[in-house]
Amino acid sequence: MNVAWWCSATPGQVWTWRYTPFVGVWLVAATLIGGYVAAHRRVGRRPEPRLLRRWIFGVLAVVAVSEWPVGQLGVGYLATVGIARYIVYTFVAGPLLVSAIPSWLVATWFPADSRRARMWASVTSWPVALLLFNVVLFGTHLPVTVDTLKVTQLGSFGVDVLHLAAAVIWWWPALRPAHETNAIQEPLRAFYLFASSVLMFVPAAFLTFSPLPLYGLYELAPPLWLGFDPVAEQQVAGIVMNVGGGFVLWGIIASLFLRWAKAQQRADLEVRRARDARTLRRIAELERDEVTGTSGTGA
Repeated sequence: MNVAWWCSATPGQVWTWRYTPFVGVWLVAATLIGGYVAAHRRVGRRPEPRLLRRWIFGVLAVVAVSEWPVGQLGVGYLATVGIARYIVYTFVAGPLLVSAIPSWLVATWFPADSRRARMWASVTSWPVALLLFNVVLFGTHLPVTVDTLKVTQLGSFGVDVLHLAAAVIWWWPALRPAHETNAIQEPLRAFYLFASSVLMFVPAAFLTFSPLPLYGLYELAPPLWLGFDPVAEQQVAGIVMNVGGGFVLWGIIASLFLRWAKAQQRADLEVRRARDARTLRRIAELERDEVTGTSGTGA
Protein backbone atom coordinates (compact mmCIF):
# COMPACT_ATOMS: atom_id res chain seq x y z
CA MET A 1 0.00 0.00 0.00
CA ASN A 2 1.39 3.37 -1.02
CA VAL A 3 1.48 6.20 1.52
CA ALA A 4 1.77 9.90 0.71
CA TRP A 5 1.68 13.22 2.54
CA TRP A 6 -1.00 14.95 0.44
CA CYS A 7 -2.93 14.34 -2.74
CA SER A 8 -1.10 15.46 -5.88
CA ALA A 9 -1.30 14.85 -9.61
CA THR A 10 0.94 12.26 -11.22
CA PRO A 11 0.79 12.88 -15.00
CA GLY A 12 0.22 9.72 -17.01
CA GLN A 13 -0.67 7.52 -14.05
CA VAL A 14 -3.79 5.46 -14.76
CA TRP A 15 -6.44 5.61 -12.04
CA THR A 16 -6.83 2.54 -9.85
CA TRP A 17 -8.96 1.83 -6.80
CA ARG A 18 -5.91 1.00 -4.72
CA TYR A 19 -6.22 2.91 -1.47
CA THR A 20 -3.53 5.50 -0.85
CA PRO A 21 -3.71 7.08 2.63
CA PHE A 22 -2.57 10.69 2.91
CA VAL A 23 -0.81 11.06 6.24
CA GLY A 24 -0.88 14.85 6.13
CA VAL A 25 -4.67 14.93 6.05
CA TRP A 26 -4.96 12.99 9.29
CA LEU A 27 -2.19 14.99 10.95
CA VAL A 28 -3.95 18.24 10.06
CA ALA A 29 -7.25 16.86 11.36
CA ALA A 30 -5.67 15.69 14.62
CA THR A 31 -3.92 19.04 15.06
CA LEU A 32 -7.12 21.02 14.53
CA ILE A 33 -9.26 18.92 16.86
CA GLY A 34 -6.53 18.44 19.45
CA GLY A 35 -5.64 22.13 19.41
CA TYR A 36 -9.28 23.13 19.87
CA VAL A 37 -9.72 20.88 22.90
CA ALA A 38 -6.32 21.87 24.34
CA ALA A 39 -7.17 25.58 24.04
CA HIS A 40 -10.21 24.99 26.25
CA ARG A 41 -8.38 22.86 28.79
CA ARG A 42 -5.59 25.42 29.06
CA VAL A 43 -8.02 27.87 30.64
CA GLY A 44 -9.97 25.24 32.56
CA ARG A 45 -13.09 25.21 30.37
CA ARG A 46 -14.92 22.34 28.74
CA PRO A 47 -15.82 22.75 25.06
CA GLU A 48 -19.45 23.60 24.54
CA PRO A 49 -20.99 20.50 22.86
CA ARG A 50 -22.80 22.50 20.17
CA LEU A 51 -19.65 24.37 19.15
CA LEU A 52 -17.46 21.28 19.42
CA ARG A 53 -19.77 19.44 17.01
CA ARG A 54 -19.46 22.29 14.51
CA TRP A 55 -15.67 22.23 14.77
CA ILE A 56 -15.51 18.47 14.30
CA PHE A 57 -17.88 18.58 11.32
CA GLY A 58 -15.76 21.34 9.77
CA VAL A 59 -12.61 19.25 10.19
CA LEU A 60 -14.37 16.15 8.82
CA ALA A 61 -15.42 18.16 5.75
CA VAL A 62 -11.75 18.92 5.11
CA VAL A 63 -10.84 15.25 5.57
CA ALA A 64 -13.63 14.05 3.27
CA VAL A 65 -12.42 16.09 0.27
CA SER A 66 -8.69 15.79 0.97
CA GLU A 67 -8.33 12.07 1.62
CA TRP A 68 -8.42 9.34 -1.01
CA PRO A 69 -10.29 8.98 -3.33
CA VAL A 70 -11.89 12.46 -3.56
CA GLY A 71 -8.63 14.30 -3.01
CA GLN A 72 -6.75 12.31 -5.64
CA LEU A 73 -9.56 12.52 -8.21
CA GLY A 74 -9.93 16.28 -7.72
CA VAL A 75 -6.24 17.07 -7.94
CA GLY A 76 -5.15 14.84 -10.79
CA TYR A 77 -8.07 13.61 -12.87
CA LEU A 78 -11.33 15.59 -12.82
CA ALA A 79 -11.70 19.37 -12.75
CA THR A 80 -15.30 18.85 -11.62
CA VAL A 81 -14.19 17.11 -8.44
CA GLY A 82 -11.47 19.73 -7.99
CA ILE A 83 -14.07 22.52 -8.01
CA ALA A 84 -16.30 20.50 -5.67
CA ARG A 85 -13.34 20.29 -3.25
CA TYR A 86 -12.99 24.06 -3.37
CA ILE A 87 -16.70 24.53 -2.65
CA VAL A 88 -16.52 22.25 0.39
CA TYR A 89 -13.41 24.01 1.73
CA THR A 90 -14.97 27.43 1.23
CA PHE A 91 -18.70 27.02 1.88
CA VAL A 92 -18.81 24.08 4.30
CA ALA A 93 -15.59 23.77 6.29
CA GLY A 94 -14.90 27.52 6.46
CA PRO A 95 -18.18 28.68 8.03
CA LEU A 96 -18.35 25.68 10.37
CA LEU A 97 -14.89 26.38 11.77
CA VAL A 98 -15.46 30.13 12.12
CA SER A 99 -18.81 29.74 13.87
CA ALA A 100 -17.41 27.11 16.26
CA ILE A 101 -14.95 29.46 18.00
CA PRO A 102 -16.33 31.03 21.21
CA SER A 103 -15.76 34.75 21.77
CA TRP A 104 -13.66 34.21 24.89
CA LEU A 105 -11.28 32.01 22.91
CA VAL A 106 -10.91 34.72 20.27
CA ALA A 107 -10.03 37.16 23.06
CA THR A 108 -7.46 34.66 24.34
CA TRP A 109 -5.85 34.18 20.94
CA PHE A 110 -5.92 37.89 20.11
CA PRO A 111 -5.51 39.91 23.32
CA ALA A 112 -6.78 43.48 23.18
CA ASP A 113 -4.24 46.06 21.94
CA SER A 114 -1.71 43.35 21.04
CA ARG A 115 0.10 43.31 17.73
CA ARG A 116 -1.53 39.99 16.93
CA ALA A 117 -5.00 41.46 17.49
CA ARG A 118 -4.24 44.49 15.32
CA MET A 119 -2.96 42.29 12.50
CA TRP A 120 -6.00 40.03 12.66
CA ALA A 121 -8.34 43.02 12.79
CA SER A 122 -6.74 44.49 9.67
CA VAL A 123 -6.98 41.19 7.78
CA THR A 124 -10.59 40.49 8.75
CA SER A 125 -12.06 43.94 8.08
CA TRP A 126 -14.67 43.20 5.44
CA PRO A 127 -13.13 45.12 2.47
CA VAL A 128 -9.75 43.44 3.02
CA ALA A 129 -11.31 40.03 3.64
CA LEU A 130 -13.36 40.34 0.45
CA LEU A 131 -10.26 41.33 -1.52
CA LEU A 132 -8.09 38.53 -0.12
CA PHE A 133 -10.78 35.93 -0.72
CA ASN A 134 -11.13 36.86 -4.37
CA VAL A 135 -7.39 37.15 -4.94
CA VAL A 136 -7.05 33.56 -3.71
CA LEU A 137 -10.09 32.47 -5.74
CA PHE A 138 -8.74 33.90 -8.99
CA GLY A 139 -5.06 33.17 -8.32
CA THR A 140 -5.45 29.51 -7.40
CA HIS A 141 -7.66 28.77 -10.41
CA LEU A 142 -5.29 30.22 -12.98
CA PRO A 143 -3.99 27.52 -15.35
CA VAL A 144 -0.37 28.30 -14.50
CA THR A 145 -1.09 27.86 -10.79
CA VAL A 146 -2.99 24.59 -11.17
CA ASP A 147 -0.55 23.05 -13.65
CA THR A 148 2.49 24.10 -11.61
CA LEU A 149 1.49 23.49 -8.01
CA LYS A 150 -0.85 20.53 -8.08
CA VAL A 151 1.75 18.19 -9.55
CA THR A 152 3.64 18.22 -6.24
CA GLN A 153 2.41 17.23 -2.80
CA LEU A 154 3.78 20.42 -1.22
CA GLY A 155 2.23 22.63 -3.90
CA SER A 156 -1.15 20.90 -3.67
CA PHE A 157 -1.05 21.15 0.11
CA GLY A 158 -0.25 24.86 -0.16
CA VAL A 159 -3.23 25.48 -2.46
CA ASP A 160 -5.60 23.69 -0.07
CA VAL A 161 -4.24 25.64 2.91
CA LEU A 162 -4.78 28.89 0.99
CA HIS A 163 -8.37 27.90 0.20
CA LEU A 164 -9.16 27.11 3.84
CA ALA A 165 -7.35 30.18 5.21
CA ALA A 166 -9.06 32.50 2.72
CA ALA A 167 -12.43 30.95 3.62
CA VAL A 168 -11.87 31.51 7.35
CA ILE A 169 -10.83 35.14 6.80
CA TRP A 170 -13.75 35.76 4.43
CA TRP A 171 -16.38 34.24 6.72
CA TRP A 172 -15.01 35.89 9.86
CA PRO A 173 -16.73 39.31 9.57
CA ALA A 174 -19.98 37.69 8.40
CA LEU A 175 -20.36 35.06 11.13
CA ARG A 176 -18.77 36.47 14.28
CA PRO A 177 -21.04 37.92 17.01
CA ALA A 178 -21.99 41.58 16.68
CA HIS A 179 -19.92 42.70 19.68
CA GLU A 180 -16.63 41.47 18.18
CA THR A 181 -14.26 43.58 16.11
CA ASN A 182 -15.09 43.75 12.37
CA ALA A 183 -18.33 41.77 12.73
CA ILE A 184 -20.91 42.96 10.20
CA GLN A 185 -24.67 42.57 10.30
CA GLU A 186 -27.57 43.01 7.92
CA PRO A 187 -27.93 44.60 5.43
CA LEU A 188 -24.16 44.98 4.92
CA ARG A 189 -23.61 41.26 5.45
CA ALA A 190 -26.02 40.34 2.65
CA PHE A 191 -24.21 42.75 0.28
CA TYR A 192 -20.83 41.37 1.36
CA LEU A 193 -21.76 37.77 0.61
CA PHE A 194 -23.70 38.70 -2.53
CA ALA A 195 -20.65 40.51 -3.94
CA SER A 196 -18.60 37.35 -3.57
CA SER A 197 -21.24 35.25 -5.32
CA VAL A 198 -21.16 37.65 -8.28
CA LEU A 199 -17.36 37.69 -8.48
CA MET A 200 -17.25 33.88 -8.34
CA PHE A 201 -19.14 33.88 -11.64
CA VAL A 202 -16.04 35.18 -13.47
CA PRO A 203 -13.76 32.09 -13.16
CA ALA A 204 -16.84 29.88 -13.51
CA ALA A 205 -17.66 31.58 -16.81
CA PHE A 206 -14.13 30.98 -18.12
CA LEU A 207 -14.46 27.29 -17.31
CA THR A 208 -17.94 27.00 -18.81
CA PHE A 209 -17.47 28.92 -22.04
CA SER A 210 -13.84 28.25 -22.96
CA PRO A 211 -13.69 26.31 -26.26
CA LEU A 212 -10.34 24.78 -25.28
CA PRO A 213 -9.08 23.00 -22.15
CA LEU A 214 -7.58 25.52 -19.72
CA TYR A 215 -5.65 23.07 -17.58
CA GLY A 216 -3.03 20.80 -19.09
CA LEU A 217 -3.13 18.70 -15.93
CA TYR A 218 -6.72 17.57 -16.53
CA GLU A 219 -6.44 17.55 -20.31
CA LEU A 220 -3.55 15.08 -20.25
CA ALA A 221 -4.86 12.94 -17.39
CA PRO A 222 -5.65 9.34 -18.37
CA PRO A 223 -9.37 9.03 -19.16
CA LEU A 224 -11.69 7.63 -16.52
CA TRP A 225 -14.82 5.52 -16.76
CA LEU A 226 -17.03 8.59 -17.12
CA GLY A 227 -16.15 9.13 -20.76
CA PHE A 228 -15.95 12.96 -20.55
CA ASP A 229 -13.68 14.74 -22.95
CA PRO A 230 -11.57 17.50 -21.28
CA VAL A 231 -13.66 20.40 -22.63
CA ALA A 232 -17.02 18.91 -21.60
CA GLU A 233 -15.67 17.99 -18.19
CA GLN A 234 -14.28 21.50 -17.76
CA GLN A 235 -17.66 22.99 -18.67
CA VAL A 236 -19.33 20.83 -16.02
CA ALA A 237 -16.73 22.10 -13.53
CA GLY A 238 -17.72 25.68 -14.35
CA ILE A 239 -21.39 24.85 -13.85
CA VAL A 240 -20.58 23.19 -10.52
CA MET A 241 -18.72 26.29 -9.37
CA ASN A 242 -21.42 28.69 -10.47
CA VAL A 243 -24.57 26.73 -9.63
CA GLY A 244 -23.33 24.52 -6.79
CA GLY A 245 -21.27 27.20 -5.07
CA GLY A 246 -23.97 29.81 -5.64
CA PHE A 247 -26.67 27.50 -4.32
CA VAL A 248 -24.77 26.79 -1.11
CA LEU A 249 -23.84 30.45 -0.64
CA TRP A 250 -27.36 31.71 -1.25
CA GLY A 251 -28.69 29.09 1.15
CA ILE A 252 -26.35 30.45 3.82
CA ILE A 253 -27.32 34.05 2.99
CA ALA A 254 -31.01 33.15 3.32
CA SER A 255 -30.41 31.35 6.61
CA LEU A 256 -28.49 34.30 8.07
CA PHE A 257 -31.08 36.79 6.85
CA LEU A 258 -33.98 34.80 8.31
CA ARG A 259 -32.13 34.50 11.61
CA TRP A 260 -31.57 38.26 11.63
CA ALA A 261 -35.22 38.91 10.74
CA LYS A 262 -36.40 36.70 13.60
CA ALA A 263 -34.08 38.49 16.01
CA GLN A 264 -35.42 41.84 14.83
CA GLN A 265 -38.98 40.56 15.21
CA ARG A 266 -38.24 39.40 18.76
CA ALA A 267 -36.66 42.76 19.58
CA ASP A 268 -39.65 44.64 18.15
CA LEU A 269 -42.02 42.40 20.13
CA GLU A 270 -40.13 43.13 23.35
CA VAL A 271 -40.32 46.87 22.64
CA ARG A 272 -44.07 46.67 22.00
CA ARG A 273 -44.60 44.61 25.14
CA ALA A 274 -42.65 47.12 27.23
CA ARG A 275 -44.58 50.01 25.65
CA ASP A 276 -47.92 48.28 26.28
CA ALA A 277 -46.92 47.54 29.87
CA ARG A 278 -46.08 51.20 30.42
CA THR A 279 -49.40 52.22 28.88
CA LEU A 280 -51.35 49.82 31.10
CA ARG A 281 -49.52 51.06 34.19
CA ARG A 282 -50.32 54.65 33.25
CA ILE A 283 -53.98 53.82 32.71
CA ALA A 284 -54.11 52.05 36.08
CA GLU A 285 -52.51 55.06 37.76
CA LEU A 286 -55.03 57.44 36.16
CA GLU A 287 -57.94 55.24 37.22
CA ARG A 288 -56.59 55.06 40.75
CA ASP A 289 -56.20 58.81 40.86
CA GLU A 290 -59.77 59.28 39.65
CA VAL A 291 -61.12 56.88 42.27
CA THR A 292 -59.06 58.55 45.00
CA GLY A 293 -60.20 62.00 43.93
CA THR A 294 -63.86 60.98 43.82
CA SER A 295 -63.74 59.37 47.26
CA GLY A 296 -62.10 62.45 48.72
CA THR A 297 -64.76 64.77 47.29
CA GLY A 298 -67.62 62.63 48.64
CA ALA A 299 -66.15 62.67 52.14
